[in-house]
Amino acid sequence: MTFPALCTWIGGVAEESPEADGSWLHDPNTGEALVPTASSSLEQVDRAVSAARRAHDDGRWRGLAPEERAVRLGALAAWLDDRAEEIARLDALNSGVPLAVTRLFGGANGATLRDAARRAVVRGDVAELPAEQGGVRLHRVPWGPTALILPWNAPSAMAVKKTAFALAAGATVVLKPSSFSPWSAQLLLEGVHEAGVPDGVVGLVQGGGGVGRALVADERIAAISMTGSTPTGRAIAAAAAPRFARLQLELGSNNAAIVRADADLEQAAEALADGVLKLSGQWCEAPRRVLVDRARRDELARLLIAAFARRTIGSSLDDATEVGPVAFAARRDELDDQRDRLAAAGAEVLRVSAVPERGWFFAPTVAVLDGPGLADEVFGPMLLVGGYDDEDEAVRLANTGQVGLAGYVFGADQEGAAALGTRLVAGEVKVNGTSVLDMSPASAQSFFGASGLGGHGDDDVLDFFTGKQVVGTDRAGLPL
Repeated sequence: MTFPALCTWIGGVAEESPEADGSWLHDPNTGEALVPTASSSLEQVDRAVSAARRAHDDGRWRGLAPEERAVRLGALAAWLDDRAEEIARLDALNSGVPLAVTRLFGGANGATLRDAARRAVVRGDVAELPAEQGGVRLHRVPWGPTALILPWNAPSAMAVKKTAFALAAGATVVLKPSSFSPWSAQLLLEGVHEAGVPDGVVGLVQGGGGVGRALVADERIAAISMTGSTPTGRAIAAAAAPRFARLQLELGSNNAAIVRADADLEQAAEALADGVLKLSGQWCEAPRRVLVDRARRDELARLLIAAFARRTIGSSLDDATEVGPVAFAARRDELDDQRDRLAAAGAEVLRVSAVPERGWFFAPTVAVLDGPGLADEVFGPMLLVGGYDDEDEAVRLANTGQVGLAGYVFGADQEGAAALGTRLVAGEVKVNGTSVLDMSPASAQSFFGASGLGGHGDDDVLDFFTGKQVVGTDRAGLPL
């Protein structure tokens, strides 16, 4: 398999990324070293931001009508459609997410671009406002160069989603993928170039935390969209605060699920197993803690570990795999540490035994322990099961700790379950299901609590990249 060179893209030109720290990208299925990593220099970061600033200032992209931008985005969508299988395989290697899932992401990237373009055309850049004197218009104006900080767990999907909506809105961007999953962003930049997006509108820098810190601290970066860990989000917020850069931060959350007394335990266990094992446990809205009537706690735990054991665990490149490895060794080691800490706190630890010995595999685990669980986010195929005496206690426990992204409620009385869901501190609460996709095409979800800033309903994402400016003739004769 051929791996894309880890280039830096500045002003429409791919340059060598010259910095190296001796680390390698690995196959998470075997632990085999594949290629050495490469990082952009700080001088390249500066030039990438300069190129984005010039492209914003001269209006080469935001000056186009939304319909014209949509044509270029359509060409990029077609380019990505043709490379969906290649992207899927690279994502499966970079993230450990099974190929059956990365194919869904890779196959949907073109549709994401087309949808963003369509929404921008419908919304428009300029709208007439009602005014008795006429001639008052609302303009949507991109803030300026925008940094897109990408996660490692869904490499192409997140790179394409953020880039699609930023470009549809007329913004210029500099992407910084995770150093663990850089390949999809490389292909995306090739596609941007081939699709005729003007040079300088999209740049790409590679590297770890030092490169990311330099990018978000640059005074010329007017907005930052980031998906990743809470510590990184806090650091970005601190760097952006002095200049009041606009922020969209999707961070961590130990999402709780409440299983009500009238719930079918077998159905709930199957849905929860599906939810926590998707993307090899590596998605930010996965259920992390389950709260159930204390008398049924142990029964649910046994049903969950049995459901875990029925899943096919193996290479992320195998078509039959349902649960792959985690993305990198440090991710597995942190999960090992969290499992050990739960055991030391008195948890009964149940785990699947049939797990490959090579690679970054973490045995899917159920930890049985009452209480709120760990303070730090659990990001992998491990689920905590605890008991409650009544639903008030369940809600109190569910809303304790790092929460805010998602919640889940299971029960036969769907109206009652939905009513209980409104008591959870979460931007999205699903009843009797754990799907990754939105429940409605019109969904809009805010990030509550410490889970971030902003939200990720599609219209909200499009709005993030622009400010609103009203220009027109003032009303005559006003008293003030």
